[in-house]
Amino acid sequence: PQSGLTSETPPAPPPQMVRVSAPSVRPVVTYVLIALCILMYLGQFASQAYYGFDLLAVLGMKVNDGILAGQIWRLLTPMFLHGSLVHIAFNMYALYSLGRSIESSYGHFRFTLLFLVGGVAGNVASFALTPENSLGSSTAIFGLLAAEAVFFYQNRELFARQSSRALSNIASIAAVNLIIGFTAANIDNWGHIG
Repeated sequence: PQSGLTSETPPAPPPQMVRVSAPSVRPVVTYVLIALCILMYLGQFASQAYYGFDLLAVLGMKVNDGILAGQIWRLLTPMFLHGSLVHIAFNMYALYSLGRSIESSYGHFRFTLLFLVGGVAGNVASFALTPENSLGSSTAIFGLLAAEAVFFYQNRELFARQSSRALSNIASIAAVNLIIGFTAANIDNWGHIG
């Protein structure tokens, strides 16, 4: 050996923990959807004051006869309309609470797709299962709640106890809302279930 060097390799450094975190996504779509629903509600309120009836609801709520007559938009537009200040307040709070975390996890495009597909699926179920007219974002919000449940269920090994708590919380929220829906008037539980 030259100059006292040996042929042995130096020991490997000890393993280090590397923290990986999901990229932070600003919930822009969540805020846009909330703003759109509020603007539509203000339009509903204004048309009620001006015409004496809710023109936007008449044109956009889920009405089975209208859908059968070819007004397919009535499967999409109800999720942006609301029947009262309490109705929009509850739905926008739920969208704000769920939307921020789901949009941060899934990204803007997939979050938007989840919202729209959940809302349309709920309105299709409502169309198929009840003759009652309906409107509200809750079909889409229940779709987001279902997406959150599927995410935690599929990743339950990764999240361990956090997954169990999240799934219990989601089941409780859904159960309470469905019980309220079955005991109160004018709530479209078939849209929620759909």
